[in-house]
Amino acid sequence: MTTLEAPRDTDLLAEPPPGYWQREASHNPRPLTPLGSSVFLSGLNQSFPKVFADFGLLVETIEWREIRGYVYNHVKPYGVPDRPAGRTPPKPVLWLVLRLLPTFRKRIARCKEALREELDRRLIDRWFDEWRPGLVRDIARLREVDLVSLSDAQLADQMEELRLWTFASFDIHFYLSGANGLPLARLAWFCRDALGYDDMATMALMSGLSSASSEPALALAALADGIRGDASLKDVVLGAAPAGVVALLRERGGDAASALDDYLRRYGCRALRYELIERTLGEDVALVGQLLQEQVRRPVDLLAEQQRLRTERQAARAAALAALADEAARSGFAALADAAERAYPVREDNEFFTVSVPLALCRFAALEAAGRLISGRAIRQADDVFFLTWDEVLGSLRGGSRVAAEVIAARRDRYAAAGAYDAPSSFGQEPPPPPLDVLPREAREAMEGMLYIQQRVFEAELSAVRADAGAREVRGAAASRGSYTGTARVVMGEHEFDKLQPGDVLVCPITSPVWSILFANIGALVTDSGGILSHPAIIAREYGIPAVVATGNGSQIIRDGQRVVVDGDNGLVRIIA
Repeated sequence: MTTLEAPRDTDLLAEPPPGYWQREASHNPRPLTPLGSSVFLSGLNQSFPKVFADFGLLVETIEWREIRGYVYNHVKPYGVPDRPAGRTPPKPVLWLVLRLLPTFRKRIARCKEALREELDRRLIDRWFDEWRPGLVRDIARLREVDLVSLSDAQLADQMEELRLWTFASFDIHFYLSGANGLPLARLAWFCRDALGYDDMATMALMSGLSSASSEPALALAALADGIRGDASLKDVVLGAAPAGVVALLRERGGDAASALDDYLRRYGCRALRYELIERTLGEDVALVGQLLQEQVRRPVDLLAEQQRLRTERQAARAAALAALADEAARSGFAALADAAERAYPVREDNEFFTVSVPLALCRFAALEAAGRLISGRAIRQADDVFFLTWDEVLGSLRGGSRVAAEVIAARRDRYAAAGAYDAPSSFGQEPPPPPLDVLPREAREAMEGMLYIQQRVFEAELSAVRADAGAREVRGAAASRGSYTGTARVVMGEHEFDKLQPGDVLVCPITSPVWSILFANIGALVTDSGGILSHPAIIAREYGIPAVVATGNGSQIIRDGQRVVVDGDNGLVRIIA
């Protein structure tokens, strides 16, 4: 298998490539390091063409690259030259082209076959029956490899195997994005047409199903319960500095130490962001200690919240069935709801195994390589490794040419400069929306499903809107119902988690799924990007906290310590003090 590293353009004055490029801030709010880009973006660029081809979509790929230091993507249509946006051909011409040209006929035939054989359902089944168990075995095997004992050449071979496995895991992730997206889109369309529901009303039918979102917090709560039951241990834990809690429990031994080690083994090997330079949860012992202390002081009854969500889901389903006029409509709704219920949890569940853990394992291998490269004087300090590409690290381990120190220094400078750059939401002229009504039925359904999920995950249009400096209101997308008044804490990254206090409103550019460990203690959520099916929106609903996403620049308008009202029903945040 040939690996291709993503194109990089970190020159802040460089001209963007031709075409329309849209910034992707819902997963990458900050610049990527060269090492992070060579794994994360390269993996994305190899996954998307496969997924679109197997579903028979009339999209060649979504290309990902860095422009002026930030991540942008560009949709390449299928079967036509990739050129700047222009006038769309007349619909009659398009209708004929799609039905007469062999290249389109073949692609549409594949789309029909994919829908006929229920590819989405088969992929969801494959997740539970094959992919998930296989990834569990692979992760256990890879974590058992003693990297320290390997020679430099063996470490390079191990890292190449790890990269290829990571890319294969990404493939699974994006296959499942299509597989769980289509059932949700079909249910949303039915509820819109037959019941007059908006997306939020439809999401009530999925309430409480994403158990992977709350699983780490439930496990931490169980660990805190054990500590709280031992009065002397409780006092010692609460009296310690957060950074010392993990070492303290291990020193004391006993059940609490065993439970802590089990927790870190299960949940510590998780990347906190889609970037290799960031520490994993298990490496951030101060964060684990802080969260554990907060659970010991103020236990959160997440089990009761999950029961409430189950009751809400059952009531929403009963209300929908009661509102439908005939048995055929009720039967159709039930079938769609059943399919969506099976698919919905997979969005969060698979991310842990297909993205977070692979990136964490890549980080661990890179850190081991860094020690070797320092000893061999290929780099000067450990975090220099993040300013090499994956291929450059492998080349250095194998005795090949090295990257000059001044090149690494220049990359560091560009990375820092990009972090201070206000990246635009897009480059180029946005093309007109595709005329889907000229497509055959199956191709139209598949394309509409892709566009539905893309919008609900990224909400790019709203995320590009900017409130004026000094504004007292910030608008976005309603993501989780309810209203909450509290103190805003603006958290721009994982390094600022310690700012959060119980009951605060978390205001941030975006969250990754691993941030779910924070949600048991916050009162509400506000993000700059993301839609109703983004990771932060799903997690907020699982914890029953109001959320507004896609505010554009909410993290810049709202200041630390301000009192805010978060209206999760109407997508509005008001600054009141």
